[in-house]
Amino acid sequence: MKPSNGSSRRPRNSTDPERRTQLLAAFDRSGLSAEAFARRHGIHYTTLYAWRRQQAKASPGFVQVELSAPTAPVEVTVELGGPARMRITSLDQIDLAARLLRALNASTVC
Repeated sequence: MKPSNGSSRRPRNSTDPERRTQLLAAFDRSGLSAEAFARRHGIHYTTLYAWRRQQAKASPGFVQVELSAPTAPVEVTVELGGPARMRITSLDQIDLAARLLRALNASTVC
């Protein structure tokens, strides 16, 4: 069937959005170049790039997330130079550690 304008161009193939999402996820996991991935899946690599641009426009830049408290104990060690170390093993120690670091940073060595 010819378009009404008399052109003999074939209609573009269209890929449903779910299939596009699957292919984009597979591309991200593949480690292949866009050209190699597209060739392997029978699509043109510029089409793959266009899909990625569309997906990027639809994706938010920042997403707020809430994290639950860690279930395992957390330990942070701050190396102060030489043998001096500060080990923080509790959230209650953070304020004290910050004050200590500020005081050490403010003092000048002769």
